[in-house]
Formats: sequence, structure tokens, C-alpha cells
Amino acid sequence: MGPGQRGFSIIEILIVVTIIAIIAAIAVPRLVDASQDARESALGTDLQMLRRQIRLYTEQHNTRGPHLDENGNPDTPNLVARMLGRTDPKGKLTTTGGFGPYMKTWPTNPYCAAAVASDIKFGTNAVPPRDGTSGWYYSTETCIVSPNSKTGGMEYDPPG
Repeated sequence: MGPGQRGFSIIEILIVVTIIAIIAAIAVPRLVDASQDARESALGTDLQMLRRQIRLYTEQHNTRGPHLDENGNPDTPNLVARMLGRTDPKGKLTTTGGFGPYMKTWPTNPYCAAAVASDIKFGTNAVPPRDGTSGWYYSTETCIVSPNSKTGGMEYDPPG
């Protein structure tokens, strides 16, 4: 440094670092809570929409869920196609069907890894296994979809 120039003392630097640490200790937990709240809100909104649209499909198709084909046989691979496409009154996928589409896209579960967040696991139990192998669990007995994540969304599980 040249004459007349003065740098910061170690005490001044420590005070600034301490102030920054205190601010970070207050702000970081709030950001984490906000992120958790956003995921929970997204899951709740998506689940409400899914359940409403599946219920509408079931009502329009004479109590036949979207997991069944036009002959009433299990056809779980086409559940999403039936919800995103058009169907006739029996549930047959057709471009000229009188019903659907019920939604534009199938949502992802924000609590699951990207590789499984949109996948659906099917079973007869009302309550999901919570194994995280898929983003969603669909009960073929109740036609109710639930989150299948290991964490998050447990309050949305149906009684069973």
C-alpha cells in the first residue's frame, strides 16, 4: 500500500463476517421452509386435479375407471392415454370420441426423483406402499390416485 492508504483490520473483517453469518442463519431456514411449502402446495393442487378428473372420467363412463379398456379388462398402461386423449362412452381410445381430454399433461410428483416422478404403480390397496418406486399409486379397487413418495404428501393418503 502507498502512503496515506489504510486497509481493514482483522477485527473489522471478523465483525463483517459475523454479521453475514447471522443473516445467513436467519435467512437459510426460511428459504428451506418456503421450498418445502411450494412442493407441498404443488402436490396438493396436482392431486386434487387428478382425483377430480379421474372421478369425472369414471362418472362419464358408467363407473368404469380409466384403468379399464372398453371391454372392462385391466389396461393400466393406457390409463394416462385415456386421461390425456379422447374416448368413446365405453372407454375406447379414439380421436373422435365424445369424452376427454381430461387434462393436458400428467403431473410429476415433486417428492420423487425425476426418473419415476410421473410413473404410476397400480394395486388393489387403498393406501399407497410409499416405496418411492413411482410418483403415483393408483388403486384399481377405489380408482383413487395417491402420492407414492417415501416422504411428503402423507396427509393425502385415503383411509384404508
